Amino acid sequence: MEIRCRKGDCTHNTGSSCRAKSVNICKDTAECETFKKDDIKEKIIIENGNIFEVADELKAINTRNVPLTCDATDCLFNKKENCIANGIVVVDDEESDNEGCSACCATFCED
Repeated sequence: MEIRCRKGDCTHNTGSSCRAKSVNICKDTAECETFKKDDIKEKIIIENGNIFEVADELKAINTRNVPLTCDATDCLFNKKENCIANGIVVVDDEESDNEGCSACCATFCED
């Protein structure tokens, strides 16, 4: 499953791909509970803009088998607390419809 991440300040984000060993999406807000803020990356983003983003067509697709658990039982892709989507995208609160969600699963689709 490909996990794309637009959280440039996450310690697991490398070239907009998630490098975490496992990912969990929480029940109420579809928030990525695996998100871990990297203060050094955040400082670079604030001072220089988001230098971690690269156009999708320039990035090699890096698919890995990452366990993706999902507690959002009202999501269409949730089957027995496992995500069956082909891939997910994690976005920050400016790109999400969920208020107060710092790292949200944009692939969430209410069942």
